[in-house]
Amino acid sequence: MLFDLQAEFKMLCICLNRLKNENLWWNQISSNLGLVEYLSISSNFNTDFKPVFPSWPQKISITSSAWLTLEYLLACTFTTITLGWSHLGNEDLDVILRNWMAGELPNLKRLKIQSRNITSFGATILGINWMELNGMIIQTDDGSKKANIKLDFDTIEMSVTSF
Repeated sequence: MLFDLQAEFKMLCICLNRLKNENLWWNQISSNLGLVEYLSISSNFNTDFKPVFPSWPQKISITSSAWLTLEYLLACTFTTITLGWSHLGNEDLDVILRNWMAGELPNLKRLKIQSRNITSFGATILGINWMELNGMIIQTDDGSKKANIKLDFDTIEMSVTSF
């Protein structure tokens, strides 16, 4: 009913646990996410439930983001993405950063991913040792943007700035 007003929302927090009608509920709300600036999801969806985003909010934070795949991430138009308990791994991070460097994800300003699938010991991303990547500044192929990379044991954070 809130979206029937066609008003824009600064923030929308979704805190649900394994509803029986997840698909129905999600379909009703997701088509209006373009009206939301910041979406926070702290729900545990059923493992077989794959939410579809027909419209995107500007910023998103997902506490249990195991259901959010690399394909979702590469297709999104978010400016800020924070993913907790993700299933993304080093190979996914490599793809994300390479796509960003190639000019994909043009709206992205901040990315933070926490995942047990991120390996810090002996791992490389962008052909660079994980530990050496910490504090590094990377830039887009066209030189229009740069990003600072911060790493923790199982977390990567990228903050983008324009030249």
